[in-house]
Amino acid sequence: MTTYPCTIGLGSNTPDREEQINNALGFLDKLLADVRRSSVYESPAFNGVDDPYLNAVVHGHTHLEPEKLIDKLKEYEADHGRANKESEPTGNVTIDLDVVIYNYRILRQEDFQRHYFNRGYRELLADGAFVS
Repeated sequence: MTTYPCTIGLGSNTPDREEQINNALGFLDKLLADVRRSSVYESPAFNGVDDPYLNAVVHGHTHLEPEKLIDKLKEYEADHGRANKESEPTGNVTIDLDVVIYNYRILRQEDFQRHYFNRGYRELLADGAFVS
């Protein structure tokens, strides 16, 4: 079975953010193969107003096509308290899981360029996570 490399950004800024991130990391450990994780770190909200986030970046391999992988992540978000983005209170992100890179292609250019993704991504790069 063919597998594809993927890199996923995680974030949460609710009072239980540490639990949310740890649970999501456990989920990704089961969903992906050859998982490598950055440390979990705090970053300010991108808008400079909302509560700070805990973030992490995970790199691994999946047999799922990108749409199916994204569907699984969005299902996980919904099952763990993430409301529809349109109805979610401003600034309150229970858990956010985004496929930023899939099969060596950047899917979310804006996330790829933001500090909250880059910190964990650079950590994984320095640790050799992307070397086959």
